[in-house]
Amino acid sequence: MTSQQTKRFFAGGNTAFGFYSLFHYIADPDTGRQLLVIKGGPGTGKSTLMKQVGSRMIREGYMVEMFHCSSDQDSLDGLSVPVLGFAMVDGTAPHVIDPKIPGAYDEIINLGTCWDTGSLRPHKKEIAAVIRQNNDFFVQAYQYLKEAYAAMEKCRYLMSQAMDYHGVTLTTNRLLAEIKSRLPPSGRMGKERHLFAGAITPGGLLNFYPSVVNGIQTVYHLAGDPGTGKSFLLKQVFATVKSLGHDTEVYRCAFDPGRFDAVVVPALGTAFVKATYPHGFTLPAGTEQHTLPLSRHSRPAVLKTSSRERAEAHERFWRLVGKAVELIGKSRQNHDQLESYYIRAMDFERVAAVREKIIQDAFKLAENSRTAV
Repeated sequence: MTSQQTKRFFAGGNTAFGFYSLFHYIADPDTGRQLLVIKGGPGTGKSTLMKQVGSRMIREGYMVEMFHCSSDQDSLDGLSVPVLGFAMVDGTAPHVIDPKIPGAYDEIINLGTCWDTGSLRPHKKEIAAVIRQNNDFFVQAYQYLKEAYAAMEKCRYLMSQAMDYHGVTLTTNRLLAEIKSRLPPSGRMGKERHLFAGAITPGGLLNFYPSVVNGIQTVYHLAGDPGTGKSFLLKQVFATVKSLGHDTEVYRCAFDPGRFDAVVVPALGTAFVKATYPHGFTLPAGTEQHTLPLSRHSRPAVLKTSSRERAEAHERFWRLVGKAVELIGKSRQNHDQLESYYIRAMDFERVAAVREKIIQDAFKLAENSRTAV
């Protein structure tokens, strides 16, 4: 499985506003041929099924997009083979998905038909107790992230008091003028796709930026503390490229999804990415890089007067995020216990038969696609 054949993202995130879903961007019903919505309880093999289908597609030479689970980074929430117009998604809570064009485009695959209900019923109370505890872990984790949001807002406010946003505007306008000079209007409506490049996971803050920028020739690093205008600049880049009719990939903030962390412009082979923690990553040799240090537009004397308050707010923010990560980690351990009940009840030979049918149907899509050409 090479990096050229896989791209990795998150389509959902544990954020300051609870679970935030961008699952509707995994597949495109306008150009897609088939979307499979996988249903079934924990431990029924949804993620394993998607991994196996993905591995088979990669062996056949197709590029596969893999969408990882923010509550278990080793599991998949979705998979897409763009060239085939084929996608699979986990349609269970907290990202419940139901067919919109049943049969003609999207179809439910229910792995719950492959379990033995009789072996689950004796454990009804235990299963219910684990589910309640798991829900409680997430409620508390999201409470900590909401508290962390208040701390981050304090950081942004204090930084804003020291900023010369006129300077940020001039920097932004110069960048937008450069984009316009390199990107003539397309005469069509550009498509936008919103995903997460990172997530708050049981293993901490994780990102897939090396996958996101794979194949990109030029990267602009936006440097500066919270409140310096990085997300504002990214939104201006997005709006400008969209107004010119070109496609954009938007990567939202894993903590505050109303903000942007990165914008990729495929037509330019260019990515604009926040260069602050936790967005660190290594670029391949030969990538053209530019840094836009937005903090240079701040007034040092004002920053000095608020340095202690800003340090305290930063410390409080990361302490609260750490508590949220700890609880999400406990939920994953709890989920493993929940899965054990369902694993014992599953007929995985039947699941394997489902997998083979899915692969055969996907290959028929490939054959039909080649015939149409």
